[in-house]
Amino acid sequence: MSNAVRLNSKKIKKITKHPWLLYFFIAPLFISLVFSLFKANYMIFLFKLGIFALFASSVTLIDRGLSESQKYQESIITKAPLPYKIIGAIGVALSIFLLGSIIDKAGIFQSLFVSILGGVGVVLNYGLDPREDKIPQNSGVDPELLLKNLEDAELTLKQIIKAKDKIKDYQLKDALEKAVANARKILDTIKSDPKDIRVARKFLVVYLDGIKRVLDQYNDLDSTLIDESMKERLVSLLQDARVRFEKELENLRSNDLFELDVQIDALKEQLKD
Repeated sequence: MSNAVRLNSKKIKKITKHPWLLYFFIAPLFISLVFSLFKANYMIFLFKLGIFALFASSVTLIDRGLSESQKYQESIITKAPLPYKIIGAIGVALSIFLLGSIIDKAGIFQSLFVSILGGVGVVLNYGLDPREDKIPQNSGVDPELLLKNLEDAELTLKQIIKAKDKIKDYQLKDALEKAVANARKILDTIKSDPKDIRVARKFLVVYLDGIKRVLDQYNDLDSTLIDESMKERLVSLLQDARVRFEKELENLRSNDLFELDVQIDALKEQLKD
């Protein structure tokens, strides 16, 4: 593809899936919380309960941050996620500070020092959140519009796949899987060369949404009301959609070949000068 904006050329880094070490520390906090309750030390229990909730929420945020970072690494075009890991690290540091200064009666500076070490350790172990948007600025397409169209198309495709899982008819499911496979190829092609969205805009806006509406109506109907002729019509529709998507892919490839031909002619003219 000529002038294609390649955003997936970098090797994807492997990211830790879950902060298991931090989840491990939740257990002793919970045990200490239960002991305070059994001892009828309700004031300390309430303090520990608040710290436990803060620490558990912080670990959950870090877990979410790791998941979002992995999605960011795997995506070609996307916005940077919210700083879940940073917020979680601050929460962990604050939990450690409160445990040291209120529960263990340690000095303020000692508690502050240990809490900072804990927060920095979380950041060093799990990394920072991605902050740079993966949106091409030189593709000739409005970056925000491009991202919105792709996000909407991805959401619709996920909904189509979810609707497909509810279908029990093998022939219908097979036709839908083939259509979905071609739809995925089109989306991947657009992500590799964002300017192709001009050619495939109808696919993104009309075709996918139309298939989703038909499938939703099909799944909402009582299976006893759907006769063989209705199934055949739906299978025929999905086969037509697969062929239509194949033509869209051909149009995208033809568009690239045309641009390559234009650039070759332009280069020839420059060489003549």
